[in-house]
Amino acid sequence: MHRLATALFLSATVFLSAVHVRSYTHQFTDATNSVQVRWQTNRITVALSSSLSAPQSNIKAGSDVTGAARRALGRWERVANIRFIVTTSELQSVSAPGTRGDGVSLITVAHTSENTAPFSGTGVEMSGRTRIFSTVSGTITEADIVLNPTQSFSSDGTIGTYDLEATFTHEIGHLLGLEHSAVLGATMQPRQGKNGIYDLSSSSSRSLSDDDRAGVSAIYGARLGTGRRGAVAGTINFSSGAPVYGANVWAEEAATGRVSASNITLANGSYQIEGLLPGSYRIFAQSLGGIISASEIASQRGAYAGLAINPQLIFRTEEVGRVDVAAGSTTALNAQLSGSAASLNPSFIGINGQLSTIAVPLAPAHLYKIFIAGEGISANQFAKGGITSTSPFIVVDPASVADVDFGNGLSVVSFDVTVGPEAREGDYSLRLQSLTGEVAYVVGGLTINEAGTAANVGIEMLIDAIETSDTSIDDASNGG
Repeated sequence: MHRLATALFLSATVFLSAVHVRSYTHQFTDATNSVQVRWQTNRITVALSSSLSAPQSNIKAGSDVTGAARRALGRWERVANIRFIVTTSELQSVSAPGTRGDGVSLITVAHTSENTAPFSGTGVEMSGRTRIFSTVSGTITEADIVLNPTQSFSSDGTIGTYDLEATFTHEIGHLLGLEHSAVLGATMQPRQGKNGIYDLSSSSSRSLSDDDRAGVSAIYGARLGTGRRGAVAGTINFSSGAPVYGANVWAEEAATGRVSASNITLANGSYQIEGLLPGSYRIFAQSLGGIISASEIASQRGAYAGLAINPQLIFRTEEVGRVDVAAGSTTALNAQLSGSAASLNPSFIGINGQLSTIAVPLAPAHLYKIFIAGEGISANQFAKGGITSTSPFIVVDPASVADVDFGNGLSVVSFDVTVGPEAREGDYSLRLQSLTGEVAYVVGGLTINEAGTAANVGIEMLIDAIETSDTSIDDASNGG
């Protein structure tokens, strides 16, 4: 039996207008996109509420709540030049919006009216929320994280619950100043998992992707000993001369096909991808609107606000160039796209007879049947070899491509994928090419990580939204 996970999308992200190019998708305070929201010290004090060690009716008994929070903090510490000073607090509730906060950056799971209020009347299922308080100069003075008291959580993959560590890891990314990524395998993509759908573990997003590492390193610097980094930057225009606004630009290692980092172009078409280790990369540009929509990147104000008001053209994906990146330098790469409208638009990916919008966790030395659905997706639209991976370690069997009936009016194909034993941890893309030569990608749609071998637990969608009372980040899911 085939199933489709669906979601009600909610987004009000805090990106501001485009003047100065910035890497990744970071939080900003002003309309010039020049004042970045960040901690001004690399030593960040976070308080764990006593509620984490007290029984909560929505958290499975025996779950390691405190351990999940500490491990999530540690994951970010290990990849960036930051250190969390972890304290404890008897405080139970997050600071109210519209105030200056209480100065305590609290992680809480308590069932108080203040903690329940942010999740009321939203119309979608929310798992957590991060509220950031910052000055006009962009300095974060407080950041509070709360889990939804009306949703279920566990640390052992119990079906129907959110994974505690994965949710904390995502929220801490927001606490540090990160917004969303359009790489499906990134922890900071707009959706995470709920155990019970997909027959795969939702714990894969506990682990940070290369894209997450690049994003946080661009703010605070890479952790010492992880190697000097370089960058790629430029401007992307259409052949008409108009700038390409809201394109997902990503870099893949030329040798392995691993997705290394990404950025969303600003209104002037500029992009900057930082945090790249020295080496050769392929750079691609793809419109938002397929698996990740523009509304999930856009904010109520700021650099990407226009994407929500006037969604951009769904244009054809193109490889914009190949570059060699050196440590400590930025390689310039400008590009011009045809701007032709796309007719090939993958919108779902899946496994085990189910479709969703979450990267599929894989393990080396295994064979899988993968599903892709969307506009223009049918077996007769692809020539032999029309569906491939961008990695030499992940091989698609061209003879296995076949149409599948999921109902719901969806166009779906399935195909067999073999992951070689030498495949490294990371996110990998699927490349689709129609008989007409049009190309589309599912960016980071296949993920291999330390949690990727866990199975028999499922994934629902988690959609993130950011409210701008101070700078407030919500996580939501409406699984089907």
